[in-house]
Amino acid sequence: MIARYILALDPSGSYQEGKGTTGWCLFDQDTDKIIKWGVIKAEDYSCQFQYWDAHIRLIDSLAGFNMDIVIEDYLLYSDRANNQINSRLETPQLLGIIKYEAYKRGLFIYIQPAMLVKKRWSNETLAYKGYIQCDARGRVSMGGISVVAHVQDSIRHAIHYKTYVSKYKSKGVRR
Repeated sequence: MIARYILALDPSGSYQEGKGTTGWCLFDQDTDKIIKWGVIKAEDYSCQFQYWDAHIRLIDSLAGFNMDIVIEDYLLYSDRANNQINSRLETPQLLGIIKYEAYKRGLFIYIQPAMLVKKRWSNETLAYKGYIQCDARGRVSMGGISVVAHVQDSIRHAIHYKTYVSKYKSKGVRR
């Protein structure tokens, strides 16, 4: 069954290592519109667990929506491996928390690599299709409200999932 809504997340689990920001959006597949979006900022919480719990509270706040969850994957690329030496790898830990929460709630979860969607869904493409607006300086907005890069990436994930995954999921096809 196709879920009507997609909760797309561009997560950053970093709390100790840089105060990350997770961008998110809720996409309505029936109307082909982004109906909610926002960010969860680590700097707004006094500890890592409160920050991570904010992600669970987001899912909880959207419990009334028939939704799938799509998340940007965390992959350690060879050209960036040296940057991660001695890292606690907080983002993969957050992914595990979100995946487990989706499992507990019986929600379908799909993980997508960033490279897959960033190349396919540029800001120009998203603007052309009417999901976002870009001004002459490249600033992005929706309905006159500025949209940060993490939210833009969550939109890319939602649109990619809707276009290439959701319709196959309903037919039982695994991709």
